[in-house]
Amino acid sequence: MATYNGAQYIKEQLQSFVEQTRRPDELIITDDGSSDDTETIVRNFAKTAPFEVEFHRNEKNLGYCGNFNAALMKTTGDLVFLSDQDDVWFPKKIEHILSVAERYPEALLLMNDAMLTNSELEEVELTKIGQIRSAGMPLDKFVMGCCCAVRRELLELCLPIPAGFKAHDNWLVWFANGMGAKLVDDIVLQYYRRHETNQSQFIANRTTKVTRTRVFLHSVESLFRKDASQQSKDGIAQLKIFADGVQAVMDNSPGRYHQKLAELQAQTIQKISTEKARAEIRQKWFIPRVAASLRYFLRGGYRNTSGLTAVLRDIVG
Repeated sequence: MATYNGAQYIKEQLQSFVEQTRRPDELIITDDGSSDDTETIVRNFAKTAPFEVEFHRNEKNLGYCGNFNAALMKTTGDLVFLSDQDDVWFPKKIEHILSVAERYPEALLLMNDAMLTNSELEEVELTKIGQIRSAGMPLDKFVMGCCCAVRRELLELCLPIPAGFKAHDNWLVWFANGMGAKLVDDIVLQYYRRHETNQSQFIANRTTKVTRTRVFLHSVESLFRKDASQQSKDGIAQLKIFADGVQAVMDNSPGRYHQKLAELQAQTIQKISTEKARAEIRQKWFIPRVAASLRYFLRGGYRNTSGLTAVLRDIVG
């Protein structure tokens, strides 16, 4: 668990660990310099917890991804569950995921569904996977760290997460997806609390039903955001860091993973090439931009993008 000013909600999540039918062997918490009562709450909890609790306070603020990376680097278990500070697990979460892991030893990362709630933990009758499917998105878009359990084998392959990468769950899930080693169990095993300080603003995390139409309209609205150009640059930078990471993992991994990693590397490089080409199109004047977008479309350049929305994005500039 990575914490930062989590005093408002963390007690409920800690208690849900105690109420597990199969309790954790250890709980590793890294705190990113909280100024509230988070540390006091955790240390008081540790005094009576029926399992080992380690609390580590970072010497300097590492940010969201860096904080989770620090926590993951301190774990020792064969199967590591990631936890946010403001959710609540159902009692059979660990027991169920362990049984799935035993049945599918080839799965290096396992994910469960989560019930969306408001800040008061009141159900809104929607789940994360349900929202993704309603939006017409593939399960590749299911990248949610608090629903992940990760085998030691994957952690040893891809940790540490390099500085500059923004999301620990993207790092882990992108590797698992690319290696064909992600397993999604659509059993709901926890609450996912949505409130004003949540880090993720992904549309499928909304507490109102998401439809294909809403996703399209949201995508069109995003075309006109002032920071759209910077977001594109940031996206390319993240892909470059990931591509370098895949190469580093491939250089140090067992031979049985090389083919999948090479394919993942090639796919990532292709994504970078596509995004760079689209960025160049958006820099042109309007008429040449329209023409360039259409040429790129006819050459199949938008094949692995969001399709019409991507074309419109580039035409808008």
